[in-house]
Amino acid sequence: MFSKRISNVLLLAGICASTVAFSTHTSQAHPHVFAEANLEILSNDAGNVEEIRHVWRFDEFFSASVLIDFDTNSNLKLDPEELEEIGNVVHKSLAEFGYYTDLEVNGQSVSMAAPDMIIADYVDDQLLMFFAMSPAHPLKLEGKISVGVFDPTFYASIDFLNDTDLKFTGPYENQCKKSVLRPDPDEVLAQNEGSLTEAFYDENDENDFSKMFATRLEVSC
Repeated sequence: MFSKRISNVLLLAGICASTVAFSTHTSQAHPHVFAEANLEILSNDAGNVEEIRHVWRFDEFFSASVLIDFDTNSNLKLDPEELEEIGNVVHKSLAEFGYYTDLEVNGQSVSMAAPDMIIADYVDDQLLMFFAMSPAHPLKLEGKISVGVFDPTFYASIDFLNDTDLKFTGPYENQCKKSVLRPDPDEVLAQNEGSLTEAFYDENDENDFSKMFATRLEVSC
């Protein structure tokens, strides 16, 4: 059974049962868990978005916490069945957060199907997660397609260190224009100064604050 301390850490990162409430408003106001990410939009021969692929590499402190809680046989490593359990728990708990993935076409949100699975690995003392998602309905490569990755609770920070970490691939790779948008935090804060109240940080369907800071990959066809 999870220790209470580690359970709280996993909960606030979205890696535990989603039925348990967040502990405080202030914990949602800034990130405590960090992951370096890669994002890929894959096109197909039909001129559609085939899938959106994710790779997340978590910071060593959080990774060590996960090792402590999921190393059920106490051999100081994560065996295949333990990694599978991590993937299953994450898959279940991130569903209510849309797997931190926001897909838009011409500024309008597009629904996505849940990933079939989340694959976990543990390499060089860091937890890695791999998964792919597809639009809920066939999505033509038309107009401006934008994908952002962010935790709406503001507890986990999913960061792209380099623009090359965001890719558009597949048969239409050279037929569309790709750009990476990185919002300036100072500009975001200045533009929303009047809205920065405690209620503004509350988790609800209308809170787009973390979305405003998210790095986005845009594809224009």
